[in-house]
Amino acid sequence: MASKKMVLSVFIVFLMAFAVVASGCLGGGGSSSTTTSSPSATSSSSPSQSTTSSPSATSSPTTTTVSPTKVVQYVGDHLSNATVVETPNYVVIVGPEGSGAKVSNLPNKPAIVVSYKVNEKKTPTIQELMNESQGFGAINPAFLRDPNLDALIKVGREVTDIKIREAIYNALYIMANKEVPEIIIGDNKAARVSWNWVHDWYYNPVLAPRWDLVMEDKNAPSQAIGIGDYKNEPGTIVEATFGWPKSFDPAFDYETFGWAVYHNVGDTLVTYWKNETKEVSPDLAVAWAHNKNGTVWYFVIRGGVKAYDPKNNQLYPINATDVEFEFWRVLRAGYSVNWMLATYTNLSASYAMSENEFNKEAQNGLIAEYQGKEETVKSLNQLLQFFGYNGQTAGVYKLVLPHPYGGILSVLADPYLMVIPAKYMLGDKYEEAMKAADWGRKPDEWANYVQKGSDDPIHKMLQDNMIGVFTGPFYIKEGKENSYLVLERNPYYWNASIWSKLESENPGLVTTKRVIYVLSKDPQTRISLFQKGVADIAAVPLTRLNAVQNLKIGNFESRIDTVVTPDMVFVVLNAAKEPFNNELVREALAWATPYNKIYQAVYNGYMVPNYGPIPVGWLGYTTCCVNKYSFNLNKALQLLKQSGINPSDYSITIYYNSGNTERQDMATLLQNTWGQLGFKVTVTALSWPTLLQKTGSGDFQVYIVGWAPDFLDPDDYIGPFLQSAVVFDSLNYEVIS
Repeated sequence: MASKKMVLSVFIVFLMAFAVVASGCLGGGGSSSTTTSSPSATSSSSPSQSTTSSPSATSSPTTTTVSPTKVVQYVGDHLSNATVVETPNYVVIVGPEGSGAKVSNLPNKPAIVVSYKVNEKKTPTIQELMNESQGFGAINPAFLRDPNLDALIKVGREVTDIKIREAIYNALYIMANKEVPEIIIGDNKAARVSWNWVHDWYYNPVLAPRWDLVMEDKNAPSQAIGIGDYKNEPGTIVEATFGWPKSFDPAFDYETFGWAVYHNVGDTLVTYWKNETKEVSPDLAVAWAHNKNGTVWYFVIRGGVKAYDPKNNQLYPINATDVEFEFWRVLRAGYSVNWMLATYTNLSASYAMSENEFNKEAQNGLIAEYQGKEETVKSLNQLLQFFGYNGQTAGVYKLVLPHPYGGILSVLADPYLMVIPAKYMLGDKYEEAMKAADWGRKPDEWANYVQKGSDDPIHKMLQDNMIGVFTGPFYIKEGKENSYLVLERNPYYWNASIWSKLESENPGLVTTKRVIYVLSKDPQTRISLFQKGVADIAAVPLTRLNAVQNLKIGNFESRIDTVVTPDMVFVVLNAAKEPFNNELVREALAWATPYNKIYQAVYNGYMVPNYGPIPVGWLGYTTCCVNKYSFNLNKALQLLKQSGINPSDYSITIYYNSGNTERQDMATLLQNTWGQLGFKVTVTALSWPTLLQKTGSGDFQVYIVGWAPDFLDPDDYIGPFLQSAVVFDSLNYEVIS
């Protein structure tokens, strides 16, 4: 049997604490969409405002390097404290050292075997985590502890092979489905309203559409917009929506509208192509590779890319040093969005290098992985051939991680990491700053040229000039806060040839040359603009969709498309308290949840079932080997009988955030059906800050909440939903095929 082994460095599993404390992804229910209407938009609270704070407020992970220990031995006829999970393509076995499974009993699939030794002294108790209000931070919101889950979470973070990662997350999804720390209600749907002269308006769950890839019918009508001399005509996308970037400096922006703009006017190292979710594609980086343990990554920068300054009609070539400086500047700014760089990268040790320097470091072999293939490369030419690239290059960015992280490419695709030329930002200080930092070899020397916080002159310049320099398919031409924003096609975009290619492949359509966001908080204003054909696309509340159905202008019709979003709604059960510390009770409550009534009566059909903590269609999501929960009162009663508890002995209080009518209605439905099991159930509304305080410290029995992603990786769900701060003395995995 072929065997591949890896010994993982071990650290306290506090990583994803940042994802809640700093990101504000915990969903109070406020709408965060600029082109669709969330079913949760009735909440009076904005979660992003309620939960953000600086990562400095959270304890940093502790890293401990340990000696290798032997991998799980296959002995005995049964399992001893080990869990065996069959996934679609692998069998995943996880347990303490010395536990294992009999090989002959395993299905005919390759196996991933994970073994560990827990450091009981260093692992904080559940009560200690409650005292520190670490719920939905260092520990999952249910305060469930299962070292098997923590071990798999850590392996999933550090493995880079996408097939192994998928199997690990399949296993975690299946285990969460069986242990039920949270009852997953489902993934929200969104209604996307447009005229059918708009073509190829694709949907990606974390990235807004790149408007230059969206096309329009050549015969679409032409109408004045009412903003200057602009017209909505073929080749101009007009979106009637709401919002405004919190900042035109990506280092200070952490909301949907700003990221949508950055995605169209800037370029990141890697990106997700259209609606792809499982693997990134090249953008400013044309190829990448990493060392054997995944702690050092090399990104080959595309040559010939120029950033366009339309105000001064000036161009700035982009190279690896620009990438390094912008990453470092985002971290230096200290705004909450920098938690991802603070957690997953070591920018003080990262730097730009030449192609020759890369060749020297590659001599001992680097791992390149792309589109399901893997190869050991020992030169730049070999790496570029692996990615099928034969154009210019502009240096290599060496990115050092404090520990392996398999989701790092997803983080790097986030639009706030769009690259801005250092020379534009530093101006007359460029040469001086570069020499002081030895052209990036000592990046922390840039602290003398970039201030922390919003008083930094670079931040003020970007804010005042609406960024002012652009590498993406569009540039910002003009705008008026909360009124309109105009993007114009960038004549110096490095991939401009794609537009003529698209038009030659679609002779009846034209590519987008201009984007105009017409902004209004009033739904009726947006609806009226759409009804008249002034807007091609509009954000319309679900309760008002009838106003935009079956409309006609000439030969064209209005269209409402439904897409599944990664915005998840779920019910948290406090697994540290009776009776929820009994897995059979948790499962019984899952079977006693009236899903269909919730979907129809509460969410008007705009929700799809999900059975675990990974969004539908994402890496690791599976319908294999899971309980497909539906309302089954008899099954719930049977499980309660098996659990040994008497439901009438228990009172359950369900919390939800006040002002969120959907969650109020859901809680009432749960009160009715769980009451039929014999529990005494009450429903209580709490203000959003009070709910966060109580649930974070474990002062609850049940509550309803939502979750939306920071980046497109299952770890952004699995970690917060399942981790429990277990500290390992050793942790190993082996793939046996």
